[in-house]
Amino acid sequence: MKIITSQDQIPQGMSDSEAAEFWSKHTMSEELLEASIIEEEDHDLPKRQSSTISIRMDDDLLLRIRNLARIRKKGYQTLIKEFLIERTYEEEKKLLLSERENGYLNDVYKELTAAKAE
Repeated sequence: MKIITSQDQIPQGMSDSEAAEFWSKHTMSEELLEASIIEEEDHDLPKRQSSTISIRMDDDLLLRIRNLARIRKKGYQTLIKEFLIERTYEEEKKLLLSERENGYLNDVYKELTAAKAE
């Protein structure tokens, strides 16, 4: 098994299967592993709970997303999450603008935002 001593030795933009293959033949050095641990006192990062979901996607669309992710040097799932965050923000903006014009918000949306505020 080859020992990785630098982040530069880790290929970027690997698919899940490529990453599994890579890590089956490589391991991080103790120094690199310790250096990659984020200490709470060093970073004030918000702790977010996430859920695992499964979605069906057209093969062509998935290929296009993976290619974009490779170009941007990030994982395709990270890119999908970024796209979802951006699109959700745009839809919420449209909804709020509509509310200002029409004087109402969807009751479900009100409940969701109120529950999140609690």
